[in-house]
Amino acid sequence: MAMVGQYQGPMGTAALAVVAPIWNIVFSLGLLTGMGGSILFAQAKGHNNEKEKDQSFSLSLFFTTFLALVSWLVIIFFDTQLLLFFGADDGILPLAKLYLKPIKFVLPTFLFAQMIAAFLRNDNSPSLATAAVLVGGIFNVFGDYFFVFY
Repeated sequence: MAMVGQYQGPMGTAALAVVAPIWNIVFSLGLLTGMGGSILFAQAKGHNNEKEKDQSFSLSLFFTTFLALVSWLVIIFFDTQLLLFFGADDGILPLAKLYLKPIKFVLPTFLFAQMIAAFLRNDNSPSLATAAVLVGGIFNVFGDYFFVFY
């Protein structure tokens, strides 16, 4: 938001503020399936129950796929209505739609990334999950600068 605010000014910041709730909902859906499934996974792991471990991962993967498809379709077909619902007006709407466009492409992968990260933390790979989050965060900072200003 800081990069866009520097580049676009108050209108850019306002447009991102309208898009932010959509992104937060998507983030929450990935956490929902990841955290819930990984807790069941950890319980099964503690009881040395391989079948339950596999079932919890498969179920989480299924629900993540379902939620990703549903939310993807909603954002693709109802983007204008969502942005208006979250506060866009005629002046901000075109810019907000521009900022929502890349989210449409990465939405399913973002849900899966959140789900997988939760399972990695519970499968004796917390350093891998931490590294993935750090790499994503660092890329986000430098990527924001690059994609906004160039």
